[in-house]
Amino acid sequence: MRMLFKQRILSFLDSYDIYDENGEVLFIVEGRWSWTHHLEIYDATHHYLASIKQKAFTLLPKFEIFIGNEHMCTIESEFYLF
Repeated sequence: MRMLFKQRILSFLDSYDIYDENGEVLFIVEGRWSWTHHLEIYDATHHYLASIKQKAFTLLPKFEIFIGNEHMCTIESEFYLF
């Protein structure tokens, strides 16, 4: 399945709509005020699905993914010279 990702230009926070091949909204992604990135993901009817939160005060970027209130995983960057 192909998805189209469109950012809302007149939004102060990160805000996106994700569409399917037919132009129907699949997901709504909204940014929240925070010291770091915090995105909440909703379905097309605006029911909460998940959130992605960046951990603060880490040397390399680290993101935590929550489905509901349950922590599902952490994504960490690794440092490479070459």
